[in-house]
Amino acid sequence: MLKYAIQTGKMNEMMELLFRVLDLRITFFDLQESEVDEFNIKEMSPFCRHCRKDQAFNARCVKCDQENLHRAKRTGNVHIYHCHAGLLEGIVPLYDRNRIYLGAIVFGQLRDRDGKYEAENTMLKKLLRSSRESSLQEMYDIGVLLKFLSEYLSENEIIKYCNKPWAERLDDYIHAHLHERLTLSKLAAEVGRSTSFLSHNFPAEFGMPLKEYVQRERMSKARDLLSKGRSVKETAMELGYYDEFHFSKEFKRHFGQSPRYFKHE
Repeated sequence: MLKYAIQTGKMNEMMELLFRVLDLRITFFDLQESEVDEFNIKEMSPFCRHCRKDQAFNARCVKCDQENLHRAKRTGNVHIYHCHAGLLEGIVPLYDRNRIYLGAIVFGQLRDRDGKYEAENTMLKKLLRSSRESSLQEMYDIGVLLKFLSEYLSENEIIKYCNKPWAERLDDYIHAHLHERLTLSKLAAEVGRSTSFLSHNFPAEFGMPLKEYVQRERMSKARDLLSKGRSVKETAMELGYYDEFHFSKEFKRHFGQSPRYFKHE
């Protein structure tokens, strides 16, 4: 659940700029260690995209991400490492001025030019060779640059901690009732505020309008359910959609892929 707000427009501008200038996959992981997928960033490398279709391989990727996110969070510094598949990755933890952890900038999926990782078959070797090369020193230099960017994001509250009691209470309610129709008046009554107050203050606290935020969280929950083995129909019902076809349409509009694509990742 949300503990911070992101000015998504400005954040996306920066992510797009980094994409164009560095030609590198740079993404943002939130407090729940989930990749925020709404920014225009470079797609996964062909090697990673192919290998992560295997559920066992993907599970190792998730575990590797979590372990290294924890390590970066503990140290508070730029963290460069080899992932379980031997590729170079980097993490820059993000803190606000009060040293509250806000998430992390993650970059990489690069082949170590000094590494000795060997793929299992000819096709994977070809995919691996197509990955961009780098070195530990180059990765660290990129990490330092992104560290400066993270400080800018924090100082200008492009990403900020969301600590107002009404906002936390409202966020808890939204996540517990994603299967319901959540109106502005209903939510305002839940936190004892007027609809005008909520309409004016919600975007400032959550980084986007109410309708957009509810839709994003609903879709995020849907993807999580699908990845855990729920069927498209079960997921649609659990989130309050009147049929799986309407749900699939909304899901594809949000992610650009059908629910079944995520179910088989």
